[in-house]
Amino acid sequence: MANLKTRVTDTGSYLGALARNKYFWGGLAVLAGVLVGLYLLVDKAALPSYTRQGTAVDVPSVLNQPFEQARAELEERDLAVEKVVQRYNANFPRDVVVDQNPPPDARVKPGRHIYLTVNSGELNRVMVPDLQGLSLREAVNRLRSGGLQVSETVPDSIPAPNANTVTRQNPAPGDSITEGSSVMLWYSTGLGREYVTIPDVTGLSVEEAQQQLLDARLRSVVIGAEGGQEPTEVSEEIVQRQSREPGTSVREGFEIRLYLEEEPPAPPGD
Repeated sequence: MANLKTRVTDTGSYLGALARNKYFWGGLAVLAGVLVGLYLLVDKAALPSYTRQGTAVDVPSVLNQPFEQARAELEERDLAVEKVVQRYNANFPRDVVVDQNPPPDARVKPGRHIYLTVNSGELNRVMVPDLQGLSLREAVNRLRSGGLQVSETVPDSIPAPNANTVTRQNPAPGDSITEGSSVMLWYSTGLGREYVTIPDVTGLSVEEAQQQLLDARLRSVVIGAEGGQEPTEVSEEIVQRQSREPGTSVREGFEIRLYLEEEPPAPPGD
């Protein structure tokens, strides 16, 4: 018990002496000053430099610019660039910026990543549909729904029975072309006013018969082609008979049926 009292008394004497020591308080003040100085240095100098507080960059508009040109302009402003490739859109030039994020005129910190969407994807290919015989309006809608465009619609020089229906197209049905490409359409203005004589096309190939009828300003449709035959195969088939007798007079644009099969024999008793 006596030893405990002695230690308490010694501790109190030491603390009292320490409290009266001017060197202790001076050292403590110097240490506090150093800590405050370090705090101010980090807060006012090092930290703003690291986080770039108080500085901002206006994001320029790089829309419709080639990607490399856009990247150079952004990097000159201490901005990072990320390229985002989208599916190719034929309505825009290839390799140009079609979107950016953040948008133009946004204020961002230096070093901010700017995401540029570039029209550089692969070209999609689509098959040209068969539009012959359709109305112009339906043909145009079908092309657009398939990712194609109409370059021009012009009246066909050779008449055809139904006015304002497609008589020809370029590219041909079944051709594979890039998405966004254009198709040219010819349309009928109705039957002509003049009369022409139907030629005899039996015994000719479908291709020869059709051409001879076109030369006479007449139309044709093939009857009896087997399902699944390619157009080139059908064109080589032989015309066995035709719907109107040779030498008959009809108006320009009249449609002649070309049959690939012989006329079936009449039933017994007829």
